[in-house]
Amino acid sequence: MRIIPFLVLVFTQLSLLVQLDNKALLLHANEIVESEGQLEIISASEAIYSEKKRIVILNKESKANGFAVFYDPDNKILSLDADIYDLSGTPIRKVRKSEIRDVAAVDGVSIYSENRVQYIELNHSEYPYILEFSYRQKLKGLSFAVGENWYFQDRPSSAVTTSTYEISVPDDLDIQYQLYNMELEPKITHTDAEKVYRWEAKNIPAIKFEPYDVPVHRQLPILRISPNKFEIDKFSGSMQSWQDYGSFLQQLWVGRDQLPGELKTQIRELTADTEDTKEKISRLYRFMQENKRYVSVQLGIGGWQPFTAEYVEERGYGDCKALSNYMKAMLQEIGVESYPVIVYAGEHHPYEVEDDFVDPAFNHAILYVPSEDMWLECTSPINPPGYLGEFTNDRKVLLVTPQGGQLARTPKLGTTENNANEQFTIDLAADGSASLQYEAQLQGIPHEDWRHYQYAYSPKDIEDKIRNMGKLPTLSLSEVNIANDPKLPQNTLTFSATADRYASRAGKRLFVPLNLICPRTYVPDAVENRQYPVMIPYGYTEEATITFLLPEGYKTESLPQSELLETPFGRYETIVTEAEGSVTLQRNYQMYDQEHPAEDYEAFRDFLMTVAKHDASKMVLVSE
Repeated sequence: MRIIPFLVLVFTQLSLLVQLDNKALLLHANEIVESEGQLEIISASEAIYSEKKRIVILNKESKANGFAVFYDPDNKILSLDADIYDLSGTPIRKVRKSEIRDVAAVDGVSIYSENRVQYIELNHSEYPYILEFSYRQKLKGLSFAVGENWYFQDRPSSAVTTSTYEISVPDDLDIQYQLYNMELEPKITHTDAEKVYRWEAKNIPAIKFEPYDVPVHRQLPILRISPNKFEIDKFSGSMQSWQDYGSFLQQLWVGRDQLPGELKTQIRELTADTEDTKEKISRLYRFMQENKRYVSVQLGIGGWQPFTAEYVEERGYGDCKALSNYMKAMLQEIGVESYPVIVYAGEHHPYEVEDDFVDPAFNHAILYVPSEDMWLECTSPINPPGYLGEFTNDRKVLLVTPQGGQLARTPKLGTTENNANEQFTIDLAADGSASLQYEAQLQGIPHEDWRHYQYAYSPKDIEDKIRNMGKLPTLSLSEVNIANDPKLPQNTLTFSATADRYASRAGKRLFVPLNLICPRTYVPDAVENRQYPVMIPYGYTEEATITFLLPEGYKTESLPQSELLETPFGRYETIVTEAEGSVTLQRNYQMYDQEHPAEDYEAFRDFLMTVAKHDASKMVLVSE
C-alpha cells in the first residue's frame, strides 16, 4: 500500500473540509477537483508529460471516477498510479494492478492499430470519497507534435479548487499558446538553458446544464498549445503559421499517388465519352465507392500520412487519408487538380479554427476540387458526389496545397438545404381505425438517416424506424420503399399502413389528432439566470400536407384555428381547411440556425411551447 506523506494528507483533509463548505463553488457540482500537470519538452521530437488529480466524488451522478491514458510503442507510460481514500485521508482499500485494464484502443473499423489504452475505474459505496490519479508518459512523434492541451476544468460538473500547468522548453525551441474561456496570464521564468511557463487557476465553479447551450469547448477553460518546431520520423515541421503546417503535411502526401497501369487504363475508359469535368469526377467517385471500403489502419506515422494509392488498389480498402489520396490520384490521371483537406468531423459547431493560431485539432480527411468548388467525402459508400453532409458541413478546414496550408470553410447545410416535404393521407373509419398513405421528399440532413438505413439495415429495421416516427399509433405496414437519388442529397420515403386506433371514439364523436406524423413535442425546462447563449444546432424546413378523409355519416364539430408565428428563432404556420368529406392541415415549420443571447431563452422556449401546443391539436367529428 502506498503511503502518502503526513503533511500532504493533513493539507488535503483541511483543504477538502473548506471546499465542502463552499456552497458557491459546489453549486451544480458532482465532484471537486485539484489538478496539476507538467510538460517537459526535451527536444523537437520528445517530451515527458506528467499529470496528477485529486478528486472528491460527491455523489453517484459523478462520472469522474475513471481515468484513461492512451499509449503506443513511441509513447510509453512510465508510471500510472491510483488510490482511494476517505475524507480523513485514510486509505479505503489498496488499488490492485489487476484493476488497471490494458486494452486495444479499437474504434470498430481498425484492422491494424498500435494504439492502446490503460484505464482505471474506482468506485465506493459511501459518499463523499477521494480519488487520486497520477501518471507519467514519454511523448514522441504525433503525440508530441499535437501538443498536450490543458483543461483547467475538464467537465462541466467539476468544481475546481486549484489547477496548475507548467511547461518547460529549451531555449532553442518555443511554444505557442492560446487560452479560451478564461483570462489568465502565465508566469514565465528563465534559467540558463530553458524557459518555464506556469499557469495557475483557482476556484472554478461547476457549470449548470442549460438546454440549447453552446458547445462545451466554449464553456470550459482550455489552454491550447503547439510547438513552434517539431520532428516526426525523418520529417521536420513548423506550426508558426497554417501555411507552414500545411507545408509539413504536404511532405507526407508527396509521391504517394502512383497508380498501376491497368487502373490508369480503366480510369480513361470510364471518362472517355464525356467532356464535363464534374461528370468525370462523379464517375470516378462512384467507382471508388463501389470498389473500395473504409477501414482504419493506424501504424507509425499513419495517423497523418496516407497509405499509397497502390496500397488501396491492391487491398481494396483504406482509411480517410488513404481513400482521399486514392481519389486524388485518379483525378490527377484525368488532369484534375485536387487538394487533401483535414477537418474536425462529427459534432455541430466544433472548435472553431483560428486564423492566427495553429492547433492541429483535426480528426478526419476529405478532398477538395478547386476547379469545380467540389468537396468529396471519400469514406462514404453512399453519399452522392459533392455532398459532405452533417458530418463535416459548415466548419473551418485546412487545405493541403503545394503552396502550403490554406484555411477554407465547408458548405453550410441550412434552412433551405435541409428540407422535409411530407404528404400524408388518413382515411378514417367510424370505429377510429384508419388506412394511411405516406410520401416524403427529403433533402439534406433529414435524408441522411434514410439513405443509410436503405444501405445498411434490414426491412424490419426500416419498419421499426417508421413506427417510431412522430406519435404514430401501432401500424401494420406495407409497400415500404426508400428511393435514394444517386446524384443529389435527396430521397423519397413511401409507405402504406393501417392503424386500429388512430382516433378516439366517445359515443357518437371521434377525437382526431391532426398531426401525429411530424409533431414537435419537446419543450425545454425553464432556466433561471441563464449564462450561455441559445444555440440551435442546425436549420431546417418541414412542410406537411395532412389530409383526412372523413367516415361516411360524420361531419366536423370543431376544428383548430389556423396559426402563424413569426419569430427570430423560426417560423410556424398551419392552415386548416374543410371540403366535402375531408379536412386538410397544411403545416410549415422552419427553425433558423442562429445563435441568440441568453436573455432570449424564455422567448425561444415560449416559441417551442406554442408549436408543441398547436401540433397537439385535435379536431372533433360527430356522426350526423
